[in-house]
Amino acid sequence: MKGILHNRWVRIQGVATVLYIFAQIDKANVAVAFPGIRTDLGLTSGVIGFAVGMFAWGYLVFQIPVGRLTSAWSAKGTILVLCAAWSITSASTALVQTETQFIINRFVLGISEGGILPAVVVVMRAWFTQQERARANLALLGTPIALMIGNALCGFAVSYVGWRWMFVVTAVPSLLWCFVWWWAIEDDPRDATWLDGATKQKLVAALDAEAKHAPVAQGHWLGAIWHPTVLILALYNLLGLTALWGLTFWLPSLIVEEGRAIGTAGFLSAIPYAVSIVMTCIISASSDRMQERRWHLIVPTILAGACMGVAGFFGESHIMFLLICISLSFGLWFGRITVYWIMVADAVPKGAAGPAMAIANGVGNLGGFIGPWMFGLLRGESGGFNTSMMVGGGLYIMAGVLALFVQMRPSNSPKRDAAPELIRPVEASSAPGR
Repeated sequence: MKGILHNRWVRIQGVATVLYIFAQIDKANVAVAFPGIRTDLGLTSGVIGFAVGMFAWGYLVFQIPVGRLTSAWSAKGTILVLCAAWSITSASTALVQTETQFIINRFVLGISEGGILPAVVVVMRAWFTQQERARANLALLGTPIALMIGNALCGFAVSYVGWRWMFVVTAVPSLLWCFVWWWAIEDDPRDATWLDGATKQKLVAALDAEAKHAPVAQGHWLGAIWHPTVLILALYNLLGLTALWGLTFWLPSLIVEEGRAIGTAGFLSAIPYAVSIVMTCIISASSDRMQERRWHLIVPTILAGACMGVAGFFGESHIMFLLICISLSFGLWFGRITVYWIMVADAVPKGAAGPAMAIANGVGNLGGFIGPWMFGLLRGESGGFNTSMMVGGGLYIMAGVLALFVQMRPSNSPKRDAAPELIRPVEASSAPGR
């Protein structure tokens, strides 16, 4: 056990992954509470949809300040504060009594969670080399994992304790995880007393060698983050997440409208996220093995659009074929997520990486507001989701085409054989005291 806890893949990536799963569950659990909120608070579906969309605006507000804080101060400390804040805010949803309170609650939750993704990527960048980084960013698998298991767990909680206590129950684990995070994580490998000397020396040497070839900051960091690559990738993220979140929020409804019971719909709607986990592991490993990022982003994105477009074209009446296409679409989009954040972070100097990722993340997550609203509007106009899915597929394809304009700087990282033990997910560790 001691050896495992001294392995940075388990300690850094593992703890970050669990934390990210808790964050996503605390964000998405509101969907399970919709029926109770609508009944107890007397809110319409439109008001609930608007309140949920306010999360995206809160998410955007502190993106840049929090992103800068992770780079200039401490990613470890920043994430600790955010984790405590979103846990308490999520639990406080149990106290809302009015429409205004519900809207404010979702907005504040968005602010609390807004910087978590760029902060986690900053931690991964500090602890893993370029050759490892796509697999290191698998911590972001927290999103599909949470979407796969979260609804089932939250539904179980609602059935036993009601929707108000469900928010409290699901917030407790993330609040307790703050203590694990503070114990396990350091901002820099140099500060890790638990990492054995030989591994630390080789890791620091590899990271220092990469730093010599990193972009050099010119002027204020605010100027650095307006890099053309960052702006292109931010727009790319907006297009893709509009399609993703649009279908994500409406997928259970789509399945129910095809005659499936709500329990069956919950199970079937989890399948695309299970496929996403597998696809993310495959694409991340391929990108690290080939040391290629750009085409590992473009090709899956365009194929995701094609699959969603085909799902819309053939219609909702072929439910199993529809699920296959949607599963492939979600899997391909999530599959390139680790590559995407590597490209954003590597486009700018290290000190501007947090703010750059904050811009890309904040702009992209406006899709969490636009997507559900757009899909719902198109459904109302057409009487089904076929048009919505074809439009969503088009957005994916547009994003993939836009990514063709991204220029990648040449990789000057040390060769794979320079430090082979640093690129294996399980290292041989000889921790002090063993």
